[in-house]
Amino acid sequence: MVGRRQLLAGGTGLIATALAGCTGGGGDDESDSSAEDVEPYTVEIAPHGEFTFEEVPQTYSVIPSVYLDIGMALGKQPVAATDMARAPRKMYDILPDVTFNEDEIDALATGSESGYDKENFYAANPDVNLIDPRGLGRFTDWDDSDIQEIEDATGPFLASGIRFGPTHPFGNEQDTYYELYDVFEKIATVFQRQERYQEWASLHEEFMSNIESELPPEDERPSVVALWRGVDPTSGQFFPSPLHQYHNQTKPLYRLGLEDGYDAEIPSGGSVGYEELLEHDPDYICVVGSLTSDTHEDFVDQIVEPFENDANGQELTAVQEGNVIRSGGQYMGPIVDLFATEAIAKQVWPDRFGEWPGPVRDVPEDEQLFDRQEVSDIINGNF
Repeated sequence: MVGRRQLLAGGTGLIATALAGCTGGGGDDESDSSAEDVEPYTVEIAPHGEFTFEEVPQTYSVIPSVYLDIGMALGKQPVAATDMARAPRKMYDILPDVTFNEDEIDALATGSESGYDKENFYAANPDVNLIDPRGLGRFTDWDDSDIQEIEDATGPFLASGIRFGPTHPFGNEQDTYYELYDVFEKIATVFQRQERYQEWASLHEEFMSNIESELPPEDERPSVVALWRGVDPTSGQFFPSPLHQYHNQTKPLYRLGLEDGYDAEIPSGGSVGYEELLEHDPDYICVVGSLTSDTHEDFVDQIVEPFENDANGQELTAVQEGNVIRSGGQYMGPIVDLFATEAIAKQVWPDRFGEWPGPVRDVPEDEQLFDRQEVSDIINGNF
């Protein structure tokens, strides 16, 4: 198979060539066609280095993550992905004039963590792979030569995992970490959709400024323990997730100034029991990921009520006060981030931001903290 990427002569960058096809909409003057004349441009994403493009990539593959949401925020649906069972469809469905068609997405694997086949990459033929190969390595027995083979046949791997920060058990203090909007800007440059990014950045700045102006003083903000990896109160085993600047899956909690209620070192293996939760006894317990992957009814039936019905769970202040809440998680890109931050603000401070209705789509229009139509217009390039 002829390689689509080659080393720049005498340099360290990489050229992505023979890029074709188009997914996603566009109504502005940004580059959306590889037929347009584009000067070569370079994007650097640690730890993978610099990639230089001669033409604008049009298609991408993804393991469902922040990069799926970044792609959608830029008006681009992936051509290939893994398991979409927990993808944040509900957020996309809420936004007017935004389409997410899973039938048009080829499968890279039989599941998000298993069943990968290089032939699936070749068949999908993405121009770029918005996948951190370090993460892919956890789900396969592939080595660097296998990744190189896929890159040569399709396009470069252009992602840096931002879900976990250096304080997380899965993190590494030696790694380079990006905040969401830093890596968002880099991917916008990959697709030459910088104008969309600038519109997103402006909307996000105004959104956060409006919320921050209504927050109570920092010393009056409650504590929260964030739990992830599937919360089952009947098991008595829980996985705390730190609040940290470079820990994207708890970004809304950190950014709204909630105090990290689990201030001890997380044990090896990452799990704690009811004894440790009761020792810390936070004001709130937040279930990371449930906002995107669960319905409101499932959240209540499978998490809230089991906490209330457990003899140990009943002793937790958060359970007694009805303060078990939910947020986004692994898909926390620009779109999910808006919905999740709105949800946290309403669940913690309903007197300041309006009551949280439970289902994401049921927030009354006059109580929404961001304009859904404005978000759709940016996604579709109508600005």
